[in-house]
Amino acid sequence: MRLSKNDINNFPRFCFTSGDYFVVDSLCFFSGSNVEVLVNELNSEFAAWYFFNNVAVLDNGGFQMRQQYVENIPLPKLTKGVTKKTVDEKIYEAFGFSSKEIDFIREAIKHKQQEVLNIIK
Repeated sequence: MRLSKNDINNFPRFCFTSGDYFVVDSLCFFSGSNVEVLVNELNSEFAAWYFFNNVAVLDNGGFQMRQQYVENIPLPKLTKGVTKKTVDEKIYEAFGFSSKEIDFIREAIKHKQQEVLNIIK
């Protein structure tokens, strides 16, 4: 996964699609009854913080995103109805994070984004 200066705020980037598709061996996919909720969780602020701290940043601003990083992310079990707009709040609530902890996560994301931008100058 590569990031550019114009794309730094769109990390991570997981998506939901339905239909019949063939994928190459470098693409991972999920299936199941709550995939849309999982996609929202994987695109959350918490997931960004987790990935920025656990996925190797390559020297050109790319990330070596691998299956094991996604498989090992600690996510709460959220139910249907969690949207892109509500997912952060629901995750923080499920983990019982304080406002200081939430602020720490948000600041850490900004710091990592700036770090990546400095790499891809």
